[in-house]
Amino acid sequence: MLILLVITLATVAVILRFLPHYISAKGLGVDHWFWKAYIEEYRRNRIFPPVLPQYIFDQHQWYPPFFPLLMAKLSSGFFDRWSHIIAIIIDMIRMLLLILITHYECGGSLASIAIAGIIYATAPIQIFYNIQLNPRGLGALFLDSMLIMLLFIYNYHAPFWVWIFVLFLSGLILLTHKMTTQLFWFIALCCSIIYRDWLFLLLIPGSMAAAMILSKGFYWKILRAHWDIISFWNRNWRWIGADSIRESPIYGGGKYERPNKLHLKGFKGLFKHAFWLFGFNPSAWIACLLIYERLHMDSPLLLYPSYIIVWLLLACIFALITTYVSSLKCLGAGYLYTYNTSLLSSLLIGITFCYSKIPAFTMYFSLLAIVLNIAGVLIFYRKLMADKEMRVNQNFDNILQKLSKLPKGVVMCLPAKWYDVTAYKTGHPVLYGAHGYGFKLIEPTFPRFLLPVNEIINRYNVKYLLTMKEFLPDNFIAELPASIIIEEGEYEFYCFNLKDN
Repeated sequence: MLILLVITLATVAVILRFLPHYISAKGLGVDHWFWKAYIEEYRRNRIFPPVLPQYIFDQHQWYPPFFPLLMAKLSSGFFDRWSHIIAIIIDMIRMLLLILITHYECGGSLASIAIAGIIYATAPIQIFYNIQLNPRGLGALFLDSMLIMLLFIYNYHAPFWVWIFVLFLSGLILLTHKMTTQLFWFIALCCSIIYRDWLFLLLIPGSMAAAMILSKGFYWKILRAHWDIISFWNRNWRWIGADSIRESPIYGGGKYERPNKLHLKGFKGLFKHAFWLFGFNPSAWIACLLIYERLHMDSPLLLYPSYIIVWLLLACIFALITTYVSSLKCLGAGYLYTYNTSLLSSLLIGITFCYSKIPAFTMYFSLLAIVLNIAGVLIFYRKLMADKEMRVNQNFDNILQKLSKLPKGVVMCLPAKWYDVTAYKTGHPVLYGAHGYGFKLIEPTFPRFLLPVNEIINRYNVKYLLTMKEFLPDNFIAELPASIIIEEGEYEFYCFNLKDN
């Protein structure tokens, strides 16, 4: 029965995660195309870090390298064919870890495993983010594994040398994903205060030392790049997701706000943040309410009620403060940190269901979490089907093919989400960077235009502009040089000075 249950849970999870690829068979995501380019370039030339000259604003590819170097070890045939589901495979490994821990903690209770598994399978953030090739899942897996190892150390009084494995995992986190690193350091800092244990605090410098050793010194460059991106968004967090033209000081009137901008002003912004924080992983916030069980349960492993609830609450608090505290908004979109709550919340609810002295009440909590998760997934599917920026539909694929046949030249993409897919599918250099190191270079054009477009075109020798109909305002179009416009459905691109190429 256990094997059948695990197969059923995995099947549900895979179907929910694969459905977006069925909706958009030509490709999905933004980061996906950058990571494909990075991995394929490294595999082709074996130069580390790889040089990606198609991104004219990138100075160095100083990203945490563990994920792409690991992917480069896969066979080229497997990677080329299945790169779009690698994130799903990593996610399923994380789900298997959840099932194993729930099975151990709850004495093999099938009901607890089913509850934990179905909550994780339906977590909207896991479906939304894993549509693309990305290192976030691997970073989360390392963080989850490290936290679980710490539980066993503290409950079984493991010998001190076991901390070597904890340091190894902590170093891998720093070499895999920057936002996961930030959350890990926050949890370590807070746990050192909550539990009055200096070993938690030492995990911060210890992880840096481990990363430095594992990377043979390359982590220093990662750290510089980490500071580079934080500094950039500290200056520009107000315009994350902004309309780069209509909210520009050059072309905007100072009143327009793009509805999909991350940090909207006023009450609308507060509500939208709350909607995203809750909607991307409702079960995490439901699980936080289960702190009431703290006084009514006695877990033999102390997996719950102490450590798990503390780590879940800390992850949720970090998501909140990076969303609402202005000085911390440079640390990334707060709602994305709910990605790191999925295993914890699923585990917490599953274990609570097993040990609760009020099982009927806990069942209502579990059902509520599942229902809200499913509602979030349906909302995501609906938005995805209408999304013209993240999906590569047939018309967009056609216009990219037309662009790829033209002489090489720098491409400007509006909206900016198209830069990575354009660079990958056309082979043209793009007016973009914002990857490893060199964020100051991109600031005149992103996230808002700080220079007139004709000056940008002349300064960077832009040959093409890829956009959508009615996306560009009239005052912006009026400054474009003489051009030929090629259309494909709702998409179009401008060819500047085509006769000179």
